[in-house]
Amino acid sequence: MSRPAILLASVFSLACSDHRLTYTVKELPADTGAPVDDEPAPDEVEEDDCEDEGVVLDMDDVSTLQDAFGLPTVRDGLSLEGPDTDAGWRPTTVEVQVMLPAWYFDWYEDENAITVEVYPSATPTGTPWRVTRQVRKADLDWQDIRLPANADWSGDDLDQVGAWMSFDFRDQIPAEALTGPEFFVAVGWDSLGFPNVGYSNFEMPCVANWTDYGDGRWSQNSGNDCSWPMLRISHERTVTEECD
Repeated sequence: MSRPAILLASVFSLACSDHRLTYTVKELPADTGAPVDDEPAPDEVEEDDCEDEGVVLDMDDVSTLQDAFGLPTVRDGLSLEGPDTDAGWRPTTVEVQVMLPAWYFDWYEDENAITVEVYPSATPTGTPWRVTRQVRKADLDWQDIRLPANADWSGDDLDQVGAWMSFDFRDQIPAEALTGPEFFVAVGWDSLGFPNVGYSNFEMPCVANWTDYGDGRWSQNSGNDCSWPMLRISHERTVTEECD
């Protein structure tokens, strides 16, 4: 999300058989070294395709946590590239870093939900795959976090409690559903806009960042440096090379 946009939003297996084998021996002319013409060729073994898993994006590898943000009915997403494979692939899980102010953590009563959407295109067009999860404290592994002093949205609540929350798309997105590398992932808040989601430093390309401010219309962010939601995205792809 762009900094101006945040300001605006504040007002966002081999088997064997027992069959007997019969061999036919053919006598060769002396010293010719000629091959046996009718010797059967070895059976051809057809290799099965394999599934290879990997990571498309881990925000901890490309930036650092700077802020915690959330607004009612807002969606914020990223245009990304997955593996380039002719055999197809799919995103499998999306992890989102959810956050609560430390002072509020004991008061939170599991009343809010976060939604993650995956689009099979570079932009948020068409019908996405969607997973919504209730944010329940007992389900997650929480850690104390101290935001940096330059936190924008949560500048008054630097002491936070955060956890990585996983959204599993394997029951929704078929294997090999995506045939090209481009896809789009978005995180969205419910009508209460809580809990917050961790956000990176303002050092990520804005051209890949789109926001829906609650009216159902996506806008591509502008500028040089944007803050991206803290996500971890895993994938599964089909490979035709020899399996291990």
